[in-house]
Amino acid sequence: MSYINMQLVREFFELNLFYVLPYWRYETAMGDHDYSASQLFVQQNEPPHSFELKPELGAGDVKGVKRAVVEVRAWHGDRLYSSMITPGSVFSRVASTQTRYLAESIFDGGRYKIILVVSRLSSTPEKRAEAIHKLQELGVDHVLEFPTMLADMIRLVSGQGNYSDSPSLQTIRLLKQYDFIRGRQMEFYFPSTRSDDSFIHDFTDPEDKDDDR
Repeated sequence: MSYINMQLVREFFELNLFYVLPYWRYETAMGDHDYSASQLFVQQNEPPHSFELKPELGAGDVKGVKRAVVEVRAWHGDRLYSSMITPGSVFSRVASTQTRYLAESIFDGGRYKIILVVSRLSSTPEKRAEAIHKLQELGVDHVLEFPTMLADMIRLVSGQGNYSDSPSLQTIRLLKQYDFIRGRQMEFYFPSTRSDDSFIHDFTDPEDKDDDR
């Protein structure tokens, strides 16, 4: 799953015209391959769009970022709560001194942001804010949820495009080409076995039953 997550995040930034910078020369200095394997270093050549970025990135917001360290920590069976963000957790390493040293080397001292990609935050505004605040205290600049990222990818992929080098983008293209994904709300269409009983399934997230974590 982690490989798929990384591949999708990589393609998301490439669709937004970012270059994913190689850093194999620096991996020895990192000393932890499992940790560095969850990171991407991205940069766009064009000047970033000028608008104020909120801590939680929405659709199209990455266009306001020039350079970024992107950390991918997405466990799709759960949401990210503030109780999971502790000094000894993996989240404490996202903006570590080691990460910043590597970023400064790769970006040649240029200014950059640190973006954390997660599955989903809590649906409760207060709990979302708590988690984001804790991440900011650890040095994370922005948080990007997977559903936001995937919706933006679906928007950017053309049903008439050619994505033969990417199985995931080609799959999205075919789903759009044959109207399995359609409409502004990204509805998925599933024909039933009965021609008079087709239906639309709307993948808008239902209100989840948040516990008091």
